[in-house]
Amino acid sequence: MPIYEYRCESCKRKYSVLNRSFSEIKDPICTHCGSAEGTRLISQVTFVKSWDDFMNGLPSWESMTDFDENDPRSVAQALRRMKDATGEEIGPEGEEMLAAMDAGEMLGGPESMDDGGNWEF
Repeated sequence: MPIYEYRCESCKRKYSVLNRSFSEIKDPICTHCGSAEGTRLISQVTFVKSWDDFMNGLPSWESMTDFDENDPRSVAQALRRMKDATGEEIGPEGEEMLAAMDAGEMLGGPESMDDGGNWEF
């Protein structure tokens, strides 16, 4: 069942259209404003790796000879390596954190967070 993503030309929002089969592709109707003027987007693709492949792709401790856990710039560089190795996005908050570390600011532990370090899930 293909799911296609579109950007509405009227309201500029992104929306998805689920089709039951490849032979019956629906006309895209914006789910936000009802416009039939949509431009098809290239959807993000996810590639699932095994746990072993994931772990083997991370930098080894031996390759991190320049890592200094007491230097925020060094920690930021190590986090970027891991981010690049995993291909994961860290969002605006993560990017802000890395920018602060690049500026030499050492971040506190969980107790310094707004929620008081309460990491319950």
